[in-house]
Amino acid sequence: MPIPPPSTNPPPPASAAAATAVYLPRDVVNAPEVKAAIARRSAERGDDADMAAWLLNHFFRWAIGSFDNVLPVQSVADYLAAAGPDKPMPEWLAKQLQPPPRAAAPTATASAQDKDKSKGGKAESPAAEARPKTFYYLDPEHLLLVDRERMLVEFLRSRRGTRLAQKLQRITCFMAMAMWEQEHQRMQAKRNKGWVPSSGLALKELLRTPNGVIFEFVGSHAALREEMAYESFHMQHCLGQFANIKKLNGGYGEQYATAAQNGRLRLFTLRSAGNLPHVTISLEVHADGLRVDQIKGKQNRHPVRKYADDVLQFLRTLPPRGERHSDCEGMGLVFEPETADDATRGQWKFVTDVQSPDFLLSVMSGNFHLIEHFEQPPPALQWLLLRIAPHELARLRQMDVAVAAAARLTLPANRLPPSLQAAPADAAGAPGTSAAMMEIEGISLSAAVCAPPLGAASP
Repeated sequence: MPIPPPSTNPPPPASAAAATAVYLPRDVVNAPEVKAAIARRSAERGDDADMAAWLLNHFFRWAIGSFDNVLPVQSVADYLAAAGPDKPMPEWLAKQLQPPPRAAAPTATASAQDKDKSKGGKAESPAAEARPKTFYYLDPEHLLLVDRERMLVEFLRSRRGTRLAQKLQRITCFMAMAMWEQEHQRMQAKRNKGWVPSSGLALKELLRTPNGVIFEFVGSHAALREEMAYESFHMQHCLGQFANIKKLNGGYGEQYATAAQNGRLRLFTLRSAGNLPHVTISLEVHADGLRVDQIKGKQNRHPVRKYADDVLQFLRTLPPRGERHSDCEGMGLVFEPETADDATRGQWKFVTDVQSPDFLLSVMSGNFHLIEHFEQPPPALQWLLLRIAPHELARLRQMDVAVAAAARLTLPANRLPPSLQAAPADAAGAPGTSAAMMEIEGISLSAAVCAPPLGAASP
């Protein structure tokens, strides 16, 4: 739930960097599929024509050029790994990925011409000329992409009736994100203002959990908006941030309150002794059941590990539709399907209880901060961490010796986690002497490279 409340004043200008930022070109092989997914989600939300046009122009161009989580495609195998074996490769891409023909030996005349060209500038090496062109694949349903889209739609909707709405098509995606961030910072400075007391009248007890009670907001109660404002004051997010604090209407709070009153959204809060909120949950109401909308801790962060068991009990009690969601996975909660053929049947569980290695790798590839919850992470997970997010290696409680050796060989010393930055004295060798050596399958390696991480248990 984004933090900033809307203001009746014109929005401040975006930062200079955002105002001058341009959409970057990038060869995304499935760009039409990405645009179609954005259009489909917009239609499902019921966006107006102006919002849909903005998404298909500005958000699409930002996603193609600047969204970080894309996969490089330099071979047929890369494409199949990214898109899946069931999706045929476009003919044009197959041609582009074909290795270039080997160049014939240069003639004496050609060699002389090349020498003349090199006098005027640096000639490219044969390796550079043969380097394959890199394409990219962007998952149209990537959780972080969908979450960014939802955040921007929510922000721009809250500006209806303002000057920003009148010039929407001139607002780039970079500018919209910068304005959201500016309001986020203003909200942090003003979070101690506008406190509204809680009467508890608009709350209905739903579930007692290890750390408190989960209540549901009663959409039909007259005190709904006061309770939402109280929640936002303590949680520092926008659920109850109204443009008019006295009348409690307008802004982000208006969207949530109206949705709750109309039965399109169900709102919940986990509160402990003293009526203190810790987790805010919203579920969308659909004809075929409930779907997770958002699960937020304080200041829009993921709820801390302490409350994961409470939220897990909630998810298993209602339960909403079993599907992957960035808020759930960010706090370590996942819905693991029973079989790969039927994703709707399964169970909500904490990430350390996932049974399928493939599913675990898929979840962890975007949530490496969860590695710290594993007492002894599977080696495959550690290798993935080293390959994709080596900066997270310090979170490992225990590190496989082979992974530790690979990290020492491939990472600069200043990027190694503390447990690998110093080798045991007997492995490093005495001062003034060369390090002890050992041989593995005929390959000589320093014993220091193969030493176990500091603090690791001896076999």
